Amino acid sequence: MPARISTVMFAAGALALAAGASTLAVGASALLAVASASTSAATWTVTPGGQYRAQVRGDNFWGILDARTNTELRCTVNASAWSMRLRFKKGTGLSDPIGWVRSLSFPKPCLPGGMGPVTLSAAGTPWGINALSYDPAGQVTSGRLTHMHLALSGPHSSAVLDGTSATANDGTAPFEYNNGPANTLQTAYGPGSGSLHAYRVIGCRQMLHSGDLVRVFFGYDLSRALTVTSP
Repeated sequence: MPARISTVMFAAGALALAAGASTLAVGASALLAVASASTSAATWTVTPGGQYRAQVRGDNFWGILDARTNTELRCTVNASAWSMRLRFKKGTGLSDPIGWVRSLSFPKPCLPGGMGPVTLSAAGTPWGINALSYDPAGQVTSGRLTHMHLALSGPHSSAVLDGTSATANDGTAPFEYNNGPANTLQTAYGPGSGSLHAYRVIGCRQMLHSGDLVRVFFGYDLSRALTVTSP
C-alpha cells in the first residue's frame, strides 16, 4: 500500500477514535446528570403518621368541572354524611407515596343542577398520596393523588371518572395539604397534574361530556394533627 494512502487511513482512524471518545464522554456526562437528578429527589418528614379519619371541611360540597366547557356540577352535602380514611408513613427521609387514601365515601345522594338525585362513589383505593413540593412559608405540601376512579350514578344520570380508560383505575388529581390548625387535605380546580376524564356519560344535563378532561374538588379536615415537611 502506498505510504500516502496509509497515512490518510491512519489519520481517518485517529479522527474516528477521537469522535468515539467524545461520544463516550457526552454519554458519561448524561449518565452522571441522571444519577445526580435521582439522588436529589425530594424526601419527606411525616409526623406522627399512622391511621387517620377525615371529615368534609366547612364548605360542605364536592364538585366536578368539565375543563373543556368550564361547566361545574356541584353537590352540597351534610358534613357528617361522608368520610375519608387514610394511612400515612412516619419518619424522615421518606419517598413517595407518603400515604394512602384507604377509603372515601359519599353515601347520601344529592341533587346538583336540577339533574335529580345522584351519588358519587370512589373505587381504585387505596389511592396514593404523592408529595411533590413544599412551601415552608405557608406550610403547604403540593402533590398528586393517584389510582383514582370515581363513579356518578342516579336514576337519570351516570358517569365514570378515571384516567386512561373507564376501568383503568389510574386517574390522578392535584392536591394540597396544609399543616395548619385544620390539617386540611383538598383537591382544586386549578390546572395541574390531573388526568381524570369523563367516560360513559349518560344524562347529566350536558354538564359532563364523555372524553373530556375533568377536575374534581373536595376538601377534608383530618381528625388529628399531621405535619408534612421537606428539607
